[in-house]
Amino acid sequence: MTQHRSFTTIFVGVIVGILLVLSSAWSGAMAAAMQDVVVPGSDTAGETPVEVVPLTPARPLADLDLWASRINGWTEAHREAISVRLFDASSHGLPDLDPFARAILDPARPESERNHLAGLAYLRFAGWLEYGLIDAETHAPRRLFDSEAALLVRRLGWAFEAGDAAQALDDSVPQVRDYDALRLEMMRVLAVTPIWAGIESGPSLSLGDSGPRVDQLRTRLTSEGLLDTVWRDGDPFDLRLETAVRRYQGRANLAPSGRLDQATLRQLNLPPNRRIGQLMANLEQRRWRTRELGRRHIWVNLADFRLEAWENGELVREHEVMVGRQASSTPEFSEDMQYIVLNPWWGLPAGSARPRFQSFRRNPGLVRQHGFRIYNRAGEPVSVYEIDWSRWGNDWPYRMSQPPGPTNPMGEVKFIFPNRHNVYIHDTTERDQFVRTRRDFSAGCIRVRDPLALASWVLAGQAGWDRDRIDAVTAGSSPTVVWLDERIPVHIAYWTVVGDAEGRVRYLNDLYRRDGSVIDAYLAAYESGSGLALPVSRGSAGAVAASFD
Repeated sequence: MTQHRSFTTIFVGVIVGILLVLSSAWSGAMAAAMQDVVVPGSDTAGETPVEVVPLTPARPLADLDLWASRINGWTEAHREAISVRLFDASSHGLPDLDPFARAILDPARPESERNHLAGLAYLRFAGWLEYGLIDAETHAPRRLFDSEAALLVRRLGWAFEAGDAAQALDDSVPQVRDYDALRLEMMRVLAVTPIWAGIESGPSLSLGDSGPRVDQLRTRLTSEGLLDTVWRDGDPFDLRLETAVRRYQGRANLAPSGRLDQATLRQLNLPPNRRIGQLMANLEQRRWRTRELGRRHIWVNLADFRLEAWENGELVREHEVMVGRQASSTPEFSEDMQYIVLNPWWGLPAGSARPRFQSFRRNPGLVRQHGFRIYNRAGEPVSVYEIDWSRWGNDWPYRMSQPPGPTNPMGEVKFIFPNRHNVYIHDTTERDQFVRTRRDFSAGCIRVRDPLALASWVLAGQAGWDRDRIDAVTAGSSPTVVWLDERIPVHIAYWTVVGDAEGRVRYLNDLYRRDGSVIDAYLAAYESGSGLALPVSRGSAGAVAASFD
């Protein structure tokens, strides 16, 4: 009997525990859904909530030899089609697979051996194109999982049925902006490896300066195709050189001062092998991106200070943006936009509130002047005269919010795509800053130019929300939440090589210094996984020694 009661007690306790967990999860979901809807000051940014990572079973890694042996239907035409594509691996910035292509085409090898090699090479090349050479999160060499290998094998089977084995590899090539332009640039630099002289370290150079470093600058800009005038060693820094420097700075998203400052010197002195590594890494970063970007989606490249709106595969809008400064750099991620807020409140994150509170401590009248509202930890309004300043910096219990208005930094509209970074797209009161080339001014969120035009595109086709209605609402001061009938994916990337209108590429300033770790990891994986390092040899029994792992 005692044992029965103990079991009942335990059982009831477990049920209660489950109900409490479900209740907590429901409350959390409701709180997230209510964000920015009814709570003043809920438009916070910069406060990262605790992320709960669910436990997931380990995914089994693929045995490529085993999967290659499961591929049936090889013909001479199929092997040749795959081999031709293998010769293109280097144009994608991927390890050389030429030795495998030649082995597959070698008629002296047994057919079974050639089939197996073709299967192995296909799986590795398609896997690189589809999922990348290194892992997007850890930057460790990327290996295929069983589920991924199965998908690639099925895709090859469909290509066999269609009579075009090469289509299986073509389907794995990323259909992402600028990928083809970067690939053409890769072929160009591989054909003519860039060689340029560096510029010696030293102070900034500007109009009127002369000497060996000015000569080196002219030589370097000539190699970039930005200076083609006749000049002689010893010529001073003139207007033509200044114009060429401005053009280079503009293409790299550096402040176009026309002076050889230290940031421009660093960019110009990037060695050729590092520039190729940057190009390889940028191709890889595009391979990490999902193939299904969304019928209507927004694309933001932080390094280019640019937002693009895409619809049915066409670029329909472009907007300049401001991004986070280095100390509060904007992260890279993808999430779905769920709603927009017209006339939003601004809930100050702790980092932004601190200097505000300091100014309020000196002049409490600023609170009323700018319409700020202060709340304690219980959400109750507090007068600025009631603040316990002795608790400053020690478990500070106050929060501050500002209602809609002309001084609200959120401006007239905020675009919400819930994410763990609390990063959003919004208007700004500092619109005059868009004239600057380098625009890293925010606390982490993305400030967009002409936000009401973007809002009009976001709400296009949504009943009752044409541009006239948007303008009418924002002319007032009432916060208004508009939920989207169709969610819009928002993709935030950091790419330092991009295509231009002329089909060339621009190498951008590495604003956040993120490229280094990606390039280093990629080049390490490239060397260890290179086709040149993959042995393809005939053993005494005619077997092939080959390994992709």
